[in-house]
Amino acid sequence: MVPIKNVYSVDTDNFKDSYELTSLLIKNGHKNIACLHAPLNHHVSIDRLAGYRSCLFDHNLDIRRDWILDSGYVAEDAYNAANQLLSHPNRPTAIFATDDLKVLSIYKVAAEHNLRIPEDLSIVGYNDRVASTFLSPPLTAIDIPTKRLGKSATELLFKLIQHNGKNSPKMIIETKLINGASIQSLKPH
Repeated sequence: MVPIKNVYSVDTDNFKDSYELTSLLIKNGHKNIACLHAPLNHHVSIDRLAGYRSCLFDHNLDIRRDWILDSGYVAEDAYNAANQLLSHPNRPTAIFATDDLKVLSIYKVAAEHNLRIPEDLSIVGYNDRVASTFLSPPLTAIDIPTKRLGKSATELLFKLIQHNGKNSPKMIIETKLINGASIQSLKPH
């Protein structure tokens, strides 16, 4: 493989954030954690799934293939994957969703199955501020600073133009965990 030169990126640490979200479920006593992810043809999807899997592995929890579902890029695929997961006779107690489309599908299917969030099903994912304002209960999520990403990418582009590409090729923007109310603790009180 030929290394790619002169490719710059501005991103978040998707692996770390996914690991953190999965770890939060584990700290609340969840051992049966599923994942709805996007197709693995982009590094963001690969990194988010890898963070989830690594966290389960590091905590000696089963990585069940039947609970790791590619739920596509369109609403119908995400809905069908969530429905498949929540129709399972031995369904998970928690789901990590890699984007807002998956989150919205899980909330919808959970309501259709009369599952209460978080009492019957805990959910964590990535935050879309517009969509999340309509979720009840509010989602525990990683907030992606989209405006900051865009501003940083624009600033990087102008610096590259002015300095002929002498900047760092990769810039990571910090994210923030939003503690919603979508996780039920399974730990004894």
